[in-house]
Amino acid sequence: MVSSWILLLVSLCYAALLFGVAWWGDRRPLYPDRPWLRPVVYSLALAVYCSSWTFYGAVGSAVRYGIGYLPIYLGPLLMLMFGWRIIERLALIARSENVVSIADFISSRFGRSRRLAALVALIALIGVVPYLALQYKAVAMSLQVLTGDAAGKGFLADPALYVSLLMALFAILFGTRQVDATEHHYGMMLAIAVESLIKLLAMVAIGVFAYVWLTDRGESVVQSARTLFEGMPPVGFVSQTLLSFLALICLPRQFHVAVVECGNAGDVRSARWMFGAYLVLISLMIVPIATAGAAMFGTGLASDDTLVLALPMLAGNTTLALIAYIGGFSAATGMVIVSSIALATMISNDLVMPLLLRRSGDHREAANVASRVLWIRRMAIVLLALVAYGYYRGSNDDTMLAAYGLMAFAAVAQFAPGLLGGLYWRGASRRGVETGMLVGFVVWAYTLLVPALSHGGWLDASLLTQGPFGIDWLRPQQLFGLTGWDPLTHGTFWSLLINTVTMLLVSMRWRPDVAERLRAAPFLDPYAKRPVVAGDWPAHVKVRDLLALATRVIGDNRARRSFGEQAQLLEREFQPAAAADRVWVQFTERLLAASIGAASARLLLTSLLRGSGMDLGEVVAVLDEAGQELRFNREILSTTLENISAGVSVVDPEMRLTAWNRRYQQMFGYPDGMLYVGRPVADLIRYNAERGELGSGDTEVQINRRIGYMRAGSPHVFERTGADGKVIELRGQALPGGGYVTSYNDITDFKNAEQALLEANETLEQRVAERSQAAETAQQSKTRFLAAISHDVLQPLNAARLFASALRDSLHETDEQRHLAERVDASLRAAEELLDGLLDVSRLDAGGLRPTISEFDASVLVRELAAQYTPVAAGRGLRLHVFARTAWVRSDRRLLRRVLQNFMANALRYTRSGRIVLALRVRGDQVELQVWDTGPGIPEHHMQQIFNEFHRYQQPFDWGEQGLGLGLSICQRISRLLDHGLNARSQPGHGSMFSITLPRVETPAVPLPSPRQQTAFGGDDSLAGLRVLCVDNDQEILDGMRALLGRWKVEVIAASTVDMALEKLSEQPDVMLVDYHLHDRLDGLDTLLALREAARRPLPGALLTADGRDELKRMARERGYRVLTKPVKPASLRAFLTALNDPRRR
Repeated sequence: MVSSWILLLVSLCYAALLFGVAWWGDRRPLYPDRPWLRPVVYSLALAVYCSSWTFYGAVGSAVRYGIGYLPIYLGPLLMLMFGWRIIERLALIARSENVVSIADFISSRFGRSRRLAALVALIALIGVVPYLALQYKAVAMSLQVLTGDAAGKGFLADPALYVSLLMALFAILFGTRQVDATEHHYGMMLAIAVESLIKLLAMVAIGVFAYVWLTDRGESVVQSARTLFEGMPPVGFVSQTLLSFLALICLPRQFHVAVVECGNAGDVRSARWMFGAYLVLISLMIVPIATAGAAMFGTGLASDDTLVLALPMLAGNTTLALIAYIGGFSAATGMVIVSSIALATMISNDLVMPLLLRRSGDHREAANVASRVLWIRRMAIVLLALVAYGYYRGSNDDTMLAAYGLMAFAAVAQFAPGLLGGLYWRGASRRGVETGMLVGFVVWAYTLLVPALSHGGWLDASLLTQGPFGIDWLRPQQLFGLTGWDPLTHGTFWSLLINTVTMLLVSMRWRPDVAERLRAAPFLDPYAKRPVVAGDWPAHVKVRDLLALATRVIGDNRARRSFGEQAQLLEREFQPAAAADRVWVQFTERLLAASIGAASARLLLTSLLRGSGMDLGEVVAVLDEAGQELRFNREILSTTLENISAGVSVVDPEMRLTAWNRRYQQMFGYPDGMLYVGRPVADLIRYNAERGELGSGDTEVQINRRIGYMRAGSPHVFERTGADGKVIELRGQALPGGGYVTSYNDITDFKNAEQALLEANETLEQRVAERSQAAETAQQSKTRFLAAISHDVLQPLNAARLFASALRDSLHETDEQRHLAERVDASLRAAEELLDGLLDVSRLDAGGLRPTISEFDASVLVRELAAQYTPVAAGRGLRLHVFARTAWVRSDRRLLRRVLQNFMANALRYTRSGRIVLALRVRGDQVELQVWDTGPGIPEHHMQQIFNEFHRYQQPFDWGEQGLGLGLSICQRISRLLDHGLNARSQPGHGSMFSITLPRVETPAVPLPSPRQQTAFGGDDSLAGLRVLCVDNDQEILDGMRALLGRWKVEVIAASTVDMALEKLSEQPDVMLVDYHLHDRLDGLDTLLALREAARRPLPGALLTADGRDELKRMARERGYRVLTKPVKPASLRAFLTALNDPRRR
């Protein structure tokens, strides 16, 4: 068992949670402005339908009647599937007519009948009070099951009393805070949505628990399930489904949530599926719970309604029992709160207020009506709670929960004929609906309420067995001798049948009157858009009378704001003294109905329109109040005009000055005394024309044209330049009652700024051209600086490389000094690569590197790279595999080679063992060049960083090299320059793959001659005897050339100037190696040409330079010379000399 203190603490915490959610929802109404959240809250709020009856009683019905529990879920599902348009129509009508309750809705449809509204309110009150008692019974029953206390406590010790008062307090705080019942209760709706979510989670938790509990008892489960759910549906299945179908729109709480609180009629479409899924989920959870209860306790017990609590208690799961209690408590409180608010609104608007106003004899009792309405609603909520609690205490404790709920459903179902008839039948009349509803309610009370009171001990039980006065065919449960039906089906059948037939017969006998037919149009076709049509109202009432009446009911500020907005909607000036036409009266009636109900609003307006509502003294008081407000408004207008920067003048229909401000007089320099009320405006125009303010032209013509504009009421905007250079903007507009108002603004400063802007725009293009030229000049300067710095920095590196290579070739392979020379050469090579990379990055970023696009066979390039790197890979113990087939591509061959060289360099640098694959793969209209390695791989989070400058994932192996972190950055820039795709994949511990994707082109019919393969290096004597003329202004370079070429047995002819080189031609050199930057009268390229002309024979040569510009390379090719980039690689130099020394060329 659970301690009562724990249950009290849980209940109070849950109540505090509801209060907190509702308070937060009122302070910060977030969901109405969120289209995705509003339908969710609306759908969950609709789940207030699932009261404690569906939480506890549905399980009991499933145990007793099998699938007989389904109607309470099947009915709403059918309404959502096939009748959702009914809810949408109700919501649309409620918004347009300011409906606040189902009583208000039905009475508004049938001529705003006060009597019909009162009848609906009484039926709802009598029918729902037992339903409220049901909720208190459910809470008390759950407490008894959890605590083990027996029933029969005094009412002061009954927890149900305090639950009822607590829920009444909640309804008062969050349901009666404003008199306008059409204003949405966002906090209450949010709290109800949270309650619905909590009870759904609780039901799912218990259902899952029951399912798990049943899995170990398969044989008994099968037997129990067969016993519960086999056979035909019970007798009352159809009637219960019908009642549940109608309850979704007829129950006051459902009408309030689904219709009154509906913020957008479009939410009904979303709620079809969301609320439908909610019902399906709960109905599915009933099956394992009922099956487990039947397997555990058997069937036919009086305590079947408590199985939701008994299951976890029997299993010793106190936590789940508390969750079940919270779910049932939530289901009860949600229903009580919404029902209390809906019923209190009907009691105040349709029962109490009409009686108070009728007793007063006129509408003067409307003073302070707002606070009175609120107190009536609050008292009604408290009285409802006490009456329902008294009904619960006086009823038989053995009465089943489902019987209470279905009886309430049958009571409110009496609204259905009038409600649906009012929506779809034009011939339905007030008399017919009123009579049918009254008769149907009497039959319901006789056939269902009287037996319930008899079973509860309130009436003599002999009435059920013998009938009144011993008349057997009038027995309540066998009316007119109809036997064999269950009591609910019997009572529902007779009450709805007699209700509907009576409504049809009476409506056909007494047709709707004119007022009812006029009111029917918005209800019969709520989707139609009706224009606002004004007409004369045959009464002496003025608009100010309606405004005074509304002020006393809803307050001064809101009344004036509403009347002002209505005037704007009608596109007319708000004139309180004007006669109130039909539109104004209907608007006032809707405005009042939102606060005090349709019936009370009709009573007030009828009293006013008949002329008996106001005596002469009150009329004088109202007029005096209006006069004071008019004078006050005039003072405000005068103060406002004097404090604005624009000049203003107003003339009457006779074109005489009636109002102006001081700024107007100052702007035109009118003398004191010239402006006065009644002064003809023509005199002012003539005064300005004589001073030249109106420009050239006949004065009278200008006056007549200006007067003509104002008399015609033509709006106009005009700019006038005065004699002093001021520019004045004139804006004129006709007044609604005749006359003309003109404003004058000094826009001289604006015009000056506009002229300056035009002049600035005219010179903008010139400034843009100048800045573009400056940017281009700066770019050229940067390019020249890069070329110069590359020459000066790489020059000593070039000499160092030459000396290191010569030193390495002069030592033995086993000599330690040779190893040191190789390390020196590697360090110089790293510095060279760093400078080359920096220069390439700079050229790529500056746009100085322009691609030379051509079509070529990519397989040839791949094989060249393989030939270049195979010896390097073999020296490091790696295998280099090549996969390439003929595939022609379109790209820059030189830049593409640079990309693949960087890929290969990284693969060789970071692969310790295994192999490297250089592959060409054809993929449709593209070719992908790939480099695979079996290195350490790169983690995923480093893949995006490897393309950054100077980023190295890890240190290489002991090859004597160090990565610079520029290669992949250069590859990325080149791929973007060429518009090629760059891809990288890696798997740590297995290796990496880098590739570039090129566009594939068709193989030419006659293949272009492939580049001639250079002959392999000869032996040490392959270059012996070759005479090379070296021209460089740096003596270190010349010495390095002598050292390196001397090792190859090449005869070096050195010259440091152009003139010295011309003199050395006498020694008959075979090849020329000339530096580009000689700092002499000729540069290197011109020196090559001069030497060739002086030699008078074809003399091959190469230009040595650190300047990598494409233009320089193109110029050298055009003149027949090759460019060797500094620092010159010994291998490249020897390959060049070997090719020239080929005996076949001689």
